[in-house]
Amino acid sequence: MMDYYQLPLKLGEVIRQEEHPKCVLSDSVAALLHLISITHFGECKYDESFGCEIWEHDFENISNTQLYKEQLRKLIQETLERYEPRLAVIRVDIQIDQVDYNAGRRRTKSRISLDVKGTLTKTNETFAFAEQFFIGPLSYTL
Repeated sequence: MMDYYQLPLKLGEVIRQEEHPKCVLSDSVAALLHLISITHFGECKYDESFGCEIWEHDFENISNTQLYKEQLRKLIQETLERYEPRLAVIRVDIQIDQVDYNAGRRRTKSRISLDVKGTLTKTNETFAFAEQFFIGPLSYTL
């Protein structure tokens, strides 16, 4: 059953009273998790605490990766529990890797991998979500 609207919302279609694309529960939850994970705090004017902690540290040098990972994991888990009530028994895992790539010149960037597992409260189905981000100043030219 498709009871949920797909993101991004196409408000022009809604105003013209056209049918907006819909999706299933798991896709709707994944879309909201993606929206939370790519949003900086303060971007949503109705709730400035909506967003993800990752972007608060985008331009910091991280001296203790293990401590940073655990703090980030805990904060993201709390955020997801607050903003996504359709997901229960949430488990968040964070990995930080140095990734070499060649885009004209060889560079190394830090990549954060975010994995979320939980249970959809309405259906009791297992749910999994994965997202990856490259973060700023930890990039350097070799």
